[in-house]
Amino acid sequence: MSDNQNKAFWIIFIIFCVLATAGIYPQGAFENITLGGSAIMTLFYLLVAFLIRLYVKSNPESFD
Repeated sequence: MSDNQNKAFWIIFIIFCVLATAGIYPQGAFENITLGGSAIMTLFYLLVAFLIRLYVKSNPESFD
């Protein structure tokens, strides 16, 4: 990936993380979170990161 694609990936991913976390916080997702819950949330975030990376990598003309 080019430098612009790499920057676009990180910007999109960080915005997703902030918005997703802010969206589930009012629902009480972090009040009694266990290790298993943390692992599931981390795996979900990593899956979304992988999908964002595929999108950015497959559309180089949009991010260069």
